[in-house]
Amino acid sequence: MSQEGTLIFGFVVGILFIAVGIFGISKKIKYAKRIQTMHELSGVIVDFKVGQTRDEHDYMRDVFSPIYEYEWNGIKKRLNSKVCVQREPSIGKTVHILLDPMTGEAICMEDERKSQGFLVIFGIIGVAVVILMILLKMGII
Repeated sequence: MSQEGTLIFGFVVGILFIAVGIFGISKKIKYAKRIQTMHELSGVIVDFKVGQTRDEHDYMRDVFSPIYEYEWNGIKKRLNSKVCVQREPSIGKTVHILLDPMTGEAICMEDERKSQGFLVIFGIIGVAVVILMILLKMGII
């Protein structure tokens, strides 16, 4: 690949990463607005699902997705996590559940923070890649 092709590829990748970061920031803003109308409930990890993924050495590894239980209006409900973790979740661990009383939609506050932070990190990497490409184009590096 030519140097010009490398620069174009770097700019495209950087811009895509920045777009993911912007999506993460907008998600954080929407979350901050939504949280004001939601009820905070106490939840607990009661179970987990086990899945598999490949690691960097192409070995199969187990990943775990917690299942939370919370109570709303005297009814116990369960919520499947949207986040997978590499360690087996601690059954009985307390989490914060946010419930929209209008729609009944529930989310785990800890899950939301993890996923939003991950998206913002992509944006930061994207900015670094674009800056690097600009410096390469200018001949500084």
